[in-house]
Amino acid sequence: MSEVDDLQLVAAANEIVSRITDKNNFVRAVFSGRRRNFHPEAERIDIRPVLIKEDLLLQLMFRTDSRVVTQNYPFAEFAQLELVASGYANFLVESRDERFEVRVGKKGQVFRKSSRANLEPSYDHDHKKKRILEENDSLLVAVGISDSSGRIKPSMRDKYLQVEEFLRILENGLDKFALTNPIRIIDLGCGHAYLTFAVLRYLQKNNLPAKFIGVDVKPETRLRNEKIAVEMQISPYVTFVDSTISDFPVEPVDIAIALHACDTATDDALTWAVEAEAKLILAAPCCHHDLHKQVQKAPAALTQIFDHGILAVRQMDLLTDALRAALLECVGYRAEVFEFISGDHTARNLMIRASRGVNLDGNLARSAEKIREYRHTCELWGIKPALERRLKLGEIRAND
Repeated sequence: MSEVDDLQLVAAANEIVSRITDKNNFVRAVFSGRRRNFHPEAERIDIRPVLIKEDLLLQLMFRTDSRVVTQNYPFAEFAQLELVASGYANFLVESRDERFEVRVGKKGQVFRKSSRANLEPSYDHDHKKKRILEENDSLLVAVGISDSSGRIKPSMRDKYLQVEEFLRILENGLDKFALTNPIRIIDLGCGHAYLTFAVLRYLQKNNLPAKFIGVDVKPETRLRNEKIAVEMQISPYVTFVDSTISDFPVEPVDIAIALHACDTATDDALTWAVEAEAKLILAAPCCHHDLHKQVQKAPAALTQIFDHGILAVRQMDLLTDALRAALLECVGYRAEVFEFISGDHTARNLMIRASRGVNLDGNLARSAEKIREYRHTCELWGIKPALERRLKLGEIRAND
């Protein structure tokens, strides 16, 4: 970057801060994109003024693939956060009478644009969250989440919020893959198919053709779901099958989802998805029993945890999902585990998201190191997770 570019960037940053901290005129701002060799913690920051107990503050929403974190700051403290210099490439700042835009090019060039505007700030702190599926959506009525008046049933409020957050996670990930047309999706252990129907509804609303398969072991569940599909006139786009996950034939898919498949059924779902070379896997595990049965003695450093039953249970739950993510990394996926909804709505609120893209054969050193780390952990605990047995990890050498 040249000295001229440096000076222009500093000047633009000062103008951005000056406009945002102008209490009387600031409306909103968005920071997005990233500059070369920079890695901001959030993919995007949305900023707006909010009035809380008669104090006018700046509300910052830090957005990543998996979550949104909201924090409020006094206007005077904004400059100290140094967010403008943290590596974003695109800045939009709207004031009452001006829209100011800054873009930082690949070589550090600074492009600025100002245009007239006629805007009014909204200081409402209790801003209504935009829903992907409104409460009165006919789909939600058909599956029993909403009543005939289009209101969420009190007993289904948590289920509705789970579906909403799941759709939000899916929405943030769709543009990262080259998907087929129509998009091929499978719901492994679909149960009453709330997710199956909701995802299909979301895709149709966004003009994204899709073909869906819902797999569940109970024939009566299949019949129920097929009836709803006919009522909703979507049966040409969705097929329900009564089968165990492990017995259902593997076929190519773009996206595999599994919400709360019990115990090792989650491992069956992950195995099926890996063998199908799914581009995106979204799995929210349910109960964990496999490792609980295997562990005879805790590692020395963790004996105090195992003096307390509830802590021991939680430790084994966390270990199970950590090793699932590690195994997915070993076989060519980028995996992460995160909280996809508050624990107030479900105790089973962790999501394993895995995206295909790591070339196992093309990066043997990296793969072998991950396998060594994984095997060291298993030896420490004296365990062999169900997912390893299903993926036959032993066929991959760890000394390449």
